[in-house]
Amino acid sequence: MSADHCAETSLLASAVGALTRSSAATLEASYELLAHYSDTGDAPTQRAVNTLVDQAADSLRALTDSMTDISGELGVVPMPAAIPGVRAATFKAATVRHPSAEGSSAPL
Repeated sequence: MSADHCAETSLLASAVGALTRSSAATLEASYELLAHYSDTGDAPTQRAVNTLVDQAADSLRALTDSMTDISGELGVVPMPAAIPGVRAATFKAATVRHPSAEGSSAPL
């Protein structure tokens, strides 16, 4: 196995790892965003704030899905046996999926 192939495999594995971590972080951020509740005291303003929060959380979940899909498309990367201390194995991209969002972030 060539040194170039080992470098490409390592780079691809690093990219998949970074996408997986970023995907998990954006999913967690969407949950944190929905967990915060602010009461504006005014019904129309509250609806506007709730809508904005819901849309932001939806955007974060869409970003999560995109990163998960991309890391999955990068696929299974064979680990080179030529790396000292690493036996021949298969690196599988981890996937993170979110449960469907239910309802808005805060009741009116």
